[in-house]
Amino acid sequence: MTIIIHEILKNLLFSFHLISLIFIVLAYSCSDELQDEELKEFNLYTLSVSASEGGSVSPKASGTYKEGSTITITATPDEGYRFERWEGSDNDDLANGCWSRPGNCRASITMNSDRDVQVFFQIKTDEGFKNS
Repeated sequence: MTIIIHEILKNLLFSFHLISLIFIVLAYSCSDELQDEELKEFNLYTLSVSASEGGSVSPKASGTYKEGSTITITATPDEGYRFERWEGSDNDDLANGCWSRPGNCRASITMNSDRDVQVFFQIKTDEGFKNS
C-alpha cells in the first residue's frame, strides 16, 4: 500500500513541476516588455514627389511611410533635357544635387516629417540649357 501511495505522490509531484514549468514559460512569453515592443506606435508621414516638365521620377513614391523609413528615388530626364536639382530631398546640399549614374540622378528621403520633394530639369536650347 505504501508503494502505491509513494507512486501516486511521485506522479503528483512530477505533474506539479510540469505545470509550474508551463506556467513560467507562459508568464515570461506574455511579459510587458514584449507587449510594449509589439504595441509600439509609429508616427506616419506623407511623402509627395513631383517632377517638372522634362523628366520623370521612379518609382512612384508618393504615399505614407513610417517614421525613419528611407526612400530612394531616381530622376530621369527626357531627351533634350538634363537634371537640374532636387528640392526637399536629403540630397539638396550635394555638389550636383544627387549621387548619379549616366542619364539619371538618385536622391534619398528620410521620413522624419511630411515631405514635399520636387525634381527640376533644364531644357537644351541653341544657347545651352535653361530652366523648364
